[in-house]
Amino acid sequence: MTGMLARQIAYRLYEKTMLRSIRGERVPRCIAVVISDADLVNRQSIAKLVSLAEWCAEMGTGEISVYVSMTEGGFMPGLADCIYQTFAEAGFPGKVVSPGKVVRLNGTRPCTVSVSIGYGGKHELTNALREIMEDVKAGKIQPKDIDEAMVEAHLIFRCEPDLFIRTGEERLSDFLIWQSVYSELYFADVNWEEFRKVDLLRAIRDYQLRQRRFGK
Repeated sequence: MTGMLARQIAYRLYEKTMLRSIRGERVPRCIAVVISDADLVNRQSIAKLVSLAEWCAEMGTGEISVYVSMTEGGFMPGLADCIYQTFAEAGFPGKVVSPGKVVRLNGTRPCTVSVSIGYGGKHELTNALREIMEDVKAGKIQPKDIDEAMVEAHLIFRCEPDLFIRTGEERLSDFLIWQSVYSELYFADVNWEEFRKVDLLRAIRDYQLRQRRFGK
């Protein structure tokens, strides 16, 4: 038996052990993942986004939100279209959001996917407040009517993640700044290129072992 084959067998056994320990426990209803555009260097790294959705669906997670943060240099032409096409072909429902554009996915698989490409929480919240103030100006609502539910109704992303995963870095992102106020944070010690199913399982297991306080 070669060393590589032995490592593959050990990995599969470890993965199965993790799966057994996770199933039947608290599984996050919604998971958010932050990666960098520098991680999406080829079609394989983009295809792994579909694998992530498949892994989550297998665990019983019903929704994932992925934020592709943009490094210095700006927006990558064609990235949004490539991600959309990849998920559309895989049959997942949801949406792909980039600055100024929202494209819907009409799949039927059991995990809803939301992908944000360079559209962070500051932009989302600012646009939501702008829409509300336009309604106030038009006389459709009164300022006293503005509450949390109204703000949430104007947000593009409705998922409130139980688990928020950041790959490759130990720092926060402005993604879902309204929705993730009570999320459990997990910083993976690998970047997206090296992220495997077992890394997701570790994050979920870590989440299950925590006592959630929801800000209390």
